[in-house]
Amino acid sequence: MRLLTTFFALLFAASAAAQQPASAAGDQPLVRYLFDWDEGRPWLKASITLDQACKTHFEGTPNPVDGGDSDPFQQDFVMSQANCSKIFELAKKLNYFQGDFDSHLKRIAKTGSKTLEYTSTTTHGSSTYNWSPNTDVQELTRIFGGIASTIDYGRKLAFQYRFDKLGMETRLKELEELKANHYAEELDAIAPILRKIANDPNMMNISRQAAQHLLASTVASGQAGEASAHP
Repeated sequence: MRLLTTFFALLFAASAAAQQPASAAGDQPLVRYLFDWDEGRPWLKASITLDQACKTHFEGTPNPVDGGDSDPFQQDFVMSQANCSKIFELAKKLNYFQGDFDSHLKRIAKTGSKTLEYTSTTTHGSSTYNWSPNTDVQELTRIFGGIASTIDYGRKLAFQYRFDKLGMETRLKELEELKANHYAEELDAIAPILRKIANDPNMMNISRQAAQHLLASTVASGQAGEASAHP
């Protein structure tokens, strides 16, 4: 009986460890971005967490106004080395988010609550803001917002591919415009659906070409390394 009890205890512990997000494993420093707004589009809530190996976990609750879907969504991917390094470098420059970065201006339009967090074995910092005049915070907001937009379009393209291929051209044009204006980041995260579109002979040629163009702009993220500076 004692052996059986020990077996189940070990099994439960292993199961609990397996359910932890990849980015939460070990003692690596983590950067997390949180978004929350009851009028947010396409996401009402979103979180992006990455470690120094660039392993990234996204979670979001979509706004049902955009298609009626309100089921929570999550995705794991490996962030490009360029963005991963930039995020950790900016975290260091911003003293690991140990400060108040909000403008506190009353006439600034509400765009949702945003939080930047840094966690390591020795340091923890967290700062919440609506809008910040700090250009480094603005850049982090742009990168994380761009990732959230890309993940959203991955969902939308998968839906279009299954149920509305005729509307694919419009959706891909929207994504191309976002990318051109630096409001879409980490297209590698949705490369599988882009390849499916590009390689499908039943798709309209203009849609296939648009998918190929977006794929060509992706940055290979297979060799994600470690950002060097952290306490």
